[in-house]
Amino acid sequence: MHEVLDIYTKSLLPFFSFRIWDLGIKLEVIEYDEDDAEGPTNQICWDWVDTIWPLLAPKVIYLEFYESLIKDEILFTLLNISQQLKVLKIYHVDYSPKKILYKVNRLQSLEELELHFFLPLNPDEEIKVLGIIPKTLRKLCVKSVLKECEFVIKDLINVIKFCSSHLESLELFDVSWSYEIMESIVNLNMKLKKFGLHMVDRMDYRRAPEIILLLLKTKWPLVDLKLCADCFTYEHVFAITNTFKDLEKLSVSGLSERAFETMAGIDGSSFEALSKLTNSISSLTKLKSLYIGVERK
Repeated sequence: MHEVLDIYTKSLLPFFSFRIWDLGIKLEVIEYDEDDAEGPTNQICWDWVDTIWPLLAPKVIYLEFYESLIKDEILFTLLNISQQLKVLKIYHVDYSPKKILYKVNRLQSLEELELHFFLPLNPDEEIKVLGIIPKTLRKLCVKSVLKECEFVIKDLINVIKFCSSHLESLELFDVSWSYEIMESIVNLNMKLKKFGLHMVDRMDYRRAPEIILLLLKTKWPLVDLKLCADCFTYEHVFAITNTFKDLEKLSVSGLSERAFETMAGIDGSSFEALSKLTNSISSLTKLKSLYIGVERK
């Protein structure tokens, strides 16, 4: 790892993008300690964080980080010396047992943040991200937050409120408590251009009409809208197309063929209703991309 990164220290390029992906598995297997519950943790694998990385950090503006095996303080150290980051994507937030994200200095240059939560988190070990996010964050994407992780939802709501004046893109995929989130942000004076909501929680399904109603009340100047759930109907699609007239991209999908039939009006709708929906879609004069169907993988 030292040899690879050392090449970049000699580069004249003004900026760098890095993807750090499972180094713990690939490089540390040579010294596996069977008595270590955390798995192999060879210090040599990570000492580049303290030696080479500080030389690169001022030029690193894009960082993707995925590690299933990691020593304490590595991510904390990595981010604290990467203060020029504009884009940060962390794909395994739940490995952080000591509020590491909360300890990181605020990344004042950060414009885009993407977080993936894979496993149920211990509510006694809250992971907070507000401390690292600047008020000028423009894009936020959060994925895979279970309903048991209510403390993450509360922090997420605080993050959205904190960044509301600058936020342009908000995407929530497989994030529970969709209604509570929408209810908390509906009256924020946001200028969102892109919004994505992917619902899998059955509790959210039952409140789909209320969630859509809250979305319609936002008056966000959306140009890109993506919704996915097994509970949308053609009435929902009509309401959306009749409200957000500046849409350039629209995707409303279900998780099954049955959901698609209900949503597209194939099942249980009249010719008049379908004509009404078709006319509403046709009225979107700026529309460049439209998808109504089963979710695309």
